[in-house]
Amino acid sequence: MEKTTFHYQPKCTAPKCDKDAVYKIAATWSNSTSRELKNYGLACEDHRDSQLALAQLHRQGLKLAEGEAVGQVGLYQLVPGRRDTELTRLPDH
Repeated sequence: MEKTTFHYQPKCTAPKCDKDAVYKIAATWSNSTSRELKNYGLACEDHRDSQLALAQLHRQGLKLAEGEAVGQVGLYQLVPGRRDTELTRLPDH
């Protein structure tokens, strides 16, 4: 039997936007035993800056448990077939 590849195209999380997301807005998160990206949303090219600014505001109010650490919010280029740990953070601008 041939293996079928599942393809998922996430959408921008800006209100009333149905465009394909090209960025993940996230920050590195760790609890000292594991590490992952904490997701703050997805953005198309048009909403990249506004969604990033909103995520940065949400990050400021984040309450951390003992042993948790969260880095600065940034943009990660979404690449089909890649997991969060394989995404590259884009330079701040």
